[in-house]
Amino acid sequence: MKFLLTSSVGTGETILTSFDNALYQSGIANYNLVKISSILPANPILVKHVTIKEGSVLYTAYASLTTKEKKQIAAAVAVGIPQDETKVGVIMEYSGYCNKETAEKMVRTMVEESMAFRGYRIKEILSEAAEAINDGNQYVTVLAALPIWNDVDER
Repeated sequence: MKFLLTSSVGTGETILTSFDNALYQSGIANYNLVKISSILPANPILVKHVTIKEGSVLYTAYASLTTKEKKQIAAAVAVGIPQDETKVGVIMEYSGYCNKETAEKMVRTMVEESMAFRGYRIKEILSEAAEAINDGNQYVTVLAALPIWNDVDER
């Protein structure tokens, strides 16, 4: 199983085009996203970009927030990788009216708590976050995502 950590900011004249722009900036706009909850399969491989055919289904844990208000927004995603490679990882995501550092601290803390529930020792926590301050002229979206996939040819 491969996975990617990505985050971005998108803008647009509508809520949906702003969200689509954020997906595009993150490199995941040309896939059919299926939102997943919080588990990363055991023995994952971290990569720099999605390696399956565009138009494919892409399972993704993500947080996003869109606003036209003149406010600061942020989104973050984190994953805990267990020391025991036979165990699953735990993914957490968050978005809110805050800065990037606050959002990232929130998801990292949630990962630590969820790994502790499971009795897993943490090898590492990986995280990604984005923030934006809107000027009120367009919609702005922040997105933080963790897509997972198998390299299967879907022709």
